[in-house]
Amino acid sequence: MASEVHLHGQVRVLRFYTLAGDRWGGQSLADSVVEAAHRAGLAGATVLRGMVGFGRHGVDTFLSVLEVHTDHQPVLVELVDSEPRLLAFLAELLEEGLPNRLVTLGDAEVLASPS
Repeated sequence: MASEVHLHGQVRVLRFYTLAGDRWGGQSLADSVVEAAHRAGLAGATVLRGMVGFGRHGVDTFLSVLEVHTDHQPVLVELVDSEPRLLAFLAELLEEGLPNRLVTLGDAEVLASPS
């Protein structure tokens, strides 16, 4: 694993849109991606669970507040680092057989970071 990364200024955010029931490598897809990001020494990772979502298949991930189907719960994995490191990481995951899910790359600006 690389040494601790300190972020400042412009960075990129790689986002994986998944479902709680998605599996890869014997565990949840989100956990697999975060563990791989940690091993790769990326600057940071966060997993966010959503209440409601929809995508190309319509309302497959729609959840009623009273009726939660956890396997269909939307899960967003966000990774933060430089663009070259994130794209190289994504290429490695795709080579290893990452399931076909929506992945986006966006801009972010670090305004404060723990030292």
